[in-house]
Amino acid sequence: MKIAPLVAVTLALTAFPCPAAIDGSLIQGFESYRSGDWTSATLFLRRAVTSPQNSTPEAWYMLVMSQVYNGDFSNAVTDCGSFEERFPENPLLPYVQYQKGRALHFLGRNDSAVLVLSDFCHQNPGNELYPSALFWIAECFFADYNFETARSLYERIVSDYSGSVKASDARERLDAIAQHDREEKLLYLLKMTGEEYLSSRENYEKQLKKYQTEDLAALRRQLNDANARIKALEREASGKASYTQEELELMRTIAREEGLREALNSLSGDEGESEVGEVGEVSAPARAALYEEIMALKSKASKLQALLDQKKYGD
Repeated sequence: MKIAPLVAVTLALTAFPCPAAIDGSLIQGFESYRSGDWTSATLFLRRAVTSPQNSTPEAWYMLVMSQVYNGDFSNAVTDCGSFEERFPENPLLPYVQYQKGRALHFLGRNDSAVLVLSDFCHQNPGNELYPSALFWIAECFFADYNFETARSLYERIVSDYSGSVKASDARERLDAIAQHDREEKLLYLLKMTGEEYLSSRENYEKQLKKYQTEDLAALRRQLNDANARIKALEREASGKASYTQEELELMRTIAREEGLREALNSLSGDEGESEVGEVGEVSAPARAALYEEIMALKSKASKLQALLDQKKYGD
């Protein structure tokens, strides 16, 4: 709530019992203030208060209000300080302090604004501007992202001063803070979900790599087992004086072992070595083909064993 322009003009006029003592600048300042021409009012009133006879609390108050209405908050703060020094006991002082706090807030000097407005509330608990001062204190905290402190002040305005002009504005701010809280919770959930997804994906990839390693190791063990069995059969078969055509064919098949080993090395990307390369370099079809080769080799080795057993025990 502000003192209306016409009321301020009336106060200013009653401060001068002799109209002849009012100079042109002050009259023009009054008229500009009354018509809402804040730029002209500031210009004329600034000129008028330089004269001691026109430097009244009312003229200074109108000068401050003209600057506040015009958005000239820096000069308004300065002139509020001048008013406090010149008229420390004047009834208009609380209103000037209130405007000083608002002007500081609009300048972004929220810490100073909170101090000024808090002093106003402490010194003027029954003033009609008290709930408005609480609102502007809350606005300072809101602007500095201290939403919890701002929330408590807005709630106090809504609950204790529901009929004040700032009650509806306080409700809007409470809605804005509630929306901010919902957004913060959503962002937190998204962050946590994202971190859990990355962790799960990492664990999945580790398990997949482990299974692939075990799979290839099992295939390699089967190949080694087959090769060892084949070599044993070769050594046993080497003691025979002669071989049938079927035996010779089976022995030629067994000779494919070296080619199978070379194929395994080629699939692993490690030429000249018998070790399998990094997991994941051998494709699923290649592993299947390798497995089929191993099974075929073991089958033929089994046939050779049966043939040798027959010749050993049947002769």
